[in-house]
Order: sequence, then structure tokens, then C-alpha cells
Amino acid sequence: MKHLFILLFSLTFLIGQTSYVGEQFERGSINYSDRTIQAIGIGFIPENVINAGQARRAALRIAKQDAMRQLIEIVNGVIVTSETTMSNAMFDDVIKSQVQGAIRGAIQVGEPRYLSDTSIEVTYEVPMSGISDVITPPTGFLSPPAVGSTAPPTDTAAPTTSAITGLIIDVRGLSLRPAMSPRILDQNGGIVYGPGNYTREYAIQNGVAGYAKGLDRAQADDRVKGNPLVIKGISASGTNKADVVIANADVMKIQSANSANGFLRDCRVIFVLD
Repeated sequence: MKHLFILLFSLTFLIGQTSYVGEQFERGSINYSDRTIQAIGIGFIPENVINAGQARRAALRIAKQDAMRQLIEIVNGVIVTSETTMSNAMFDDVIKSQVQGAIRGAIQVGEPRYLSDTSIEVTYEVPMSGISDVITPPTGFLSPPAVGSTAPPTDTAAPTTSAITGLIIDVRGLSLRPAMSPRILDQNGGIVYGPGNYTREYAIQNGVAGYAKGLDRAQADDRVKGNPLVIKGISASGTNKADVVIANADVMKIQSANSANGFLRDCRVIFVLD
């Protein structure tokens, strides 16, 4: 019953956040809106405690350990690419150890909750950027702009001008699933948007793409705000349905706009979901 209450409370809270895009679990969540992963840990008071203070500290320690275990389980299921999840991406012990290290650096969110059965609940959160920094390869990305160049700035606040300030792909009705490293493909399977179009630094810091529910919310997002180019996707691709296919006729529109404004370098891309 207690776990059901936790789940219902979390769902009610997240539904109230109309900007939320992600997955909700009984003991945690993957939030692609603010690029965080959370887990709830539960700790019970051991029987061999001496006093109330010791009991509380022991329960908090057990709750944190439980939250770390939950985080590892949730992180393992995060979709990285259209063909890979985190559990697949940790293909050697070094990467696995580094990911677990990033998880151990998770921070507590909010205050502990003391329940009527004397158990304690705590919520811990890890940023996707910390995970992405570990699993993102060091090469294969667009080079960062040289010092003193006139390339577009890498912050997310886009000016409102007549220039194209970003790309919105409307994927409503395609069952596209959010991922850490999605791609945009043409109808022949060619890559329109992938690592060669953006810098590694920006992809880690702010994500390869953003996600929004509704076109209005996407257009108002700082990632593309101003005068974004809007394209309609035609299908979701890959085992994980994380890549989007666009019509060949729209490819030139994107390439032409990017050539003039360079918005892809800074990952100024948003997918509009149902």
C-alpha cells in the first residue's frame, strides 16, 4: 500500500508538470525535461540500535544505500541511442565503474520522509550530464568553435530574430521514445543530424535534443526560441524507436538553414511528442 501511495503521489505531481517528458517508475523516474534521474530509497530501523538518534542515522544510511541500488537499476534502462540502452553501453568494466561512480555522486533531493511504520524515505538524483560524460566517446563530433570565432554562442538562450534559431521536429503520432543520443535520418537511412553535426561539450551539457509536449511549448523553449524551423517527422526508427525519419524533401531545408545559422552545432533541436 505504501509503495502504491508513493507511485500515485509521484504521478499526480508529474502530471501537474505539463512540461514533463520521461518515464515514471514505482521507486523513481527518468526526466528528459530537466535531464535528471531520481530514485527513492527506503530505510528501516535496525533492531540492535541503542537510542533514537542512532536509529535515525542507521535508517537514513540504509535508505541511501537502497536509493543507490534503485538508481543503478533505473540508469541501466535509460535509452542511449535507437539501438542501445545504458546496460548495453557499459560494455567494459572501466565504463561500468565510471557510471557507478557518477551514480554514487548523486545528491539528496528534499528532506527525508518519516513514515508511520518508522521507516524513512529519501530521494536521490543524478544528472544525465554526468552519465553522458562517461559514455560519450571522445571523438566523432564537430569541433568546438575556435577562440575568437564568430560561431553562434553555446548557451541555450536564443535571440528572437528573423534568422533560424533552431529546429523543431513534430513527431506526434509516431510513438518516438526519448533518448540521450537520438538522430534524425532521411528516408534512405542517411544521417541528417548526429554527432558530426554538434560538439561533444554541448551534447553533454544540455543534451543532444530536447523534448516537449505540444508545439507551442516547443516554440517557447529557450533551446530554439525565436524563429525555429518546424519539420514534420514521418516515422520513428530503430529497435528503441528513438531516431526520427524525415522526408527527403525536408533535408535541404535543414541543411540550408543550418549552413546560414549553425544552430545544429549547439544541439538546438527539439522533438514534439504527444
